[in-house]
Amino acid sequence: MQKRWFKRKKDPIEMSEIQVNGYVRVPKGTMVYPTGDGLERPSTRDQVVKVAKILDVDVKSDNFYLLLPDEMRLRYFEASGGKRPIDQDILTFTDRLTKGDYRAVMWSSKWALIANVQAAEAPARAKTAKKVEKPVTKQQQVVVGSVWRFTQDAELRYKVRNPAYAAMRDDIENGLRQLPSHARTQIVDAKLSELGMTDHLDEAWGHVTAGETFTVRSKLTSGFAGEQDVPMLFRGEKFTLPYASLEPFIELVTGP
Repeated sequence: MQKRWFKRKKDPIEMSEIQVNGYVRVPKGTMVYPTGDGLERPSTRDQVVKVAKILDVDVKSDNFYLLLPDEMRLRYFEASGGKRPIDQDILTFTDRLTKGDYRAVMWSSKWALIANVQAAEAPARAKTAKKVEKPVTKQQQVVVGSVWRFTQDAELRYKVRNPAYAAMRDDIENGLRQLPSHARTQIVDAKLSELGMTDHLDEAWGHVTAGETFTVRSKLTSGFAGEQDVPMLFRGEKFTLPYASLEPFIELVTGP
């Protein structure tokens, strides 16, 4: 009887194996990209991470240009902005880089091509870790109805919108319509920073004395410059102050 020999093939990674809230192994040396500004770099260690999101990195995505060498990026921008076909060498390069799978996994503030990671089991610590309640921070205690006391004399400051900022941002963006949104945002932010333009103006609110109190009447979850604004009732009037300007000088008197 003639024997037949079969070469065992490795099972390919199935989409069902790599999914949001699942885990993947990122081997040492894998090229890892930041989600914000910054440069990609090889992973310095072998690690298992939890998938927060699965991204597309095809020619229609904002992340695509990050995969390209410098000499290809300008041609890609000109093609995508001018609505002409993307040069074949760009597509060939990225097809080889992504191994034909134009997706990526994101964790924390980083992402890597899905073709360069492997599905993995959850780490032992993730399986056995018990939920530990974190102590309530002062910012979490700043809720509607809570009463606070100033612990020392202080000069408070607040932020108001800069009317010139929006107009300047629009002017710069109008000249960059041909670029992908991610690249356009980076260039616009850099130009505004170079000009010293900010979306807010920092103003003096006034003096407070240790022992004075205020009541939080409402709370904005997204305030100016990434800070948390706390509308408060103080001295019989309603004011809005960034949490950061209050936090060093206040203590809780009573909750809601």
